[in-house]
Amino acid sequence: MDSSALVRTDFVCLTLVDPRGWFLMQERDEHAPVWPDTWCFPGGGIEPGETPREGAVRELAEETGVVVAADSVHDLGTFEVESEHGRFSYHVFVAPTELGSRDVDCREGRQIVFVDPATIDDLPIVRSTAIALGAVRAWAADHTPVPPDDARGFAGVILVDGRGWILLQERDEHARIDPDVWGLSGGHLEPGETPDVGALRELEEETGVSLEPADLREVGAFANDHRESYGTWDRMWVFAAAVDLTDADIDCREGRQIVFVDPDVARGLPLTKGAEGIVPAFLRSDVYASMAP
Repeated sequence: MDSSALVRTDFVCLTLVDPRGWFLMQERDEHAPVWPDTWCFPGGGIEPGETPREGAVRELAEETGVVVAADSVHDLGTFEVESEHGRFSYHVFVAPTELGSRDVDCREGRQIVFVDPATIDDLPIVRSTAIALGAVRAWAADHTPVPPDDARGFAGVILVDGRGWILLQERDEHARIDPDVWGLSGGHLEPGETPDVGALRELEEETGVSLEPADLREVGAFANDHRESYGTWDRMWVFAAAVDLTDADIDCREGRQIVFVDPDVARGLPLTKGAEGIVPAFLRSDVYASMAP
């Protein structure tokens, strides 16, 4: 029998999806026996006597230290791939989680972190992961965990100046949430306050800039990881407005500084756990494109 026609069927992978809708992925290092320096979902070969589900749960625990209950894992089916290493089929699983990258112990590869799915296509991806990606995206569209209805509400505004630069706040060492990093002007919603009204109130309190609701464009609602401060994932509504303002018009009333930042610089700043998802998403959005020169 031609050995090249044989299909190995003993591979599994399991990714986790956090409340932002980001996927847990492993960056393989240069020592990987196959597909070095690429990205994939955690996984590997199943052991004798294991079911695919059991193998996927075990592989995740071995590679990340994260233990999930087998009954929380969703089966996305079996996929087949042919590569320079032969033909094989692999079983794909996914599970929701409230964990973040800091909860993951990278025990294999260069890093294992949650990745914004909007950026995955820019990564060098293992072929099997690329094939399974559509099924994971489809599952996440309907099953991404969301903050509960009674989660804390936050709102913020991103101002865009005539250059297309965006207003960001450098938080100081006294901030309860994410000190000494950069984020949006914004904060807690007050009882009974709508997100747009709260966003405008926070903007004026922190910067002295007064706008009207009609000036705002809604960017979206985002899950924010506030577990270190409050023990919860919370929800933040984000708005944007195009303004004819400069740094001289901004009265920094909170934090170390509040200034307009070049988008290319903003992408490289240390950002709050919320802003690290919000800022790139905004800069990719049609809302920003309509405001940038």
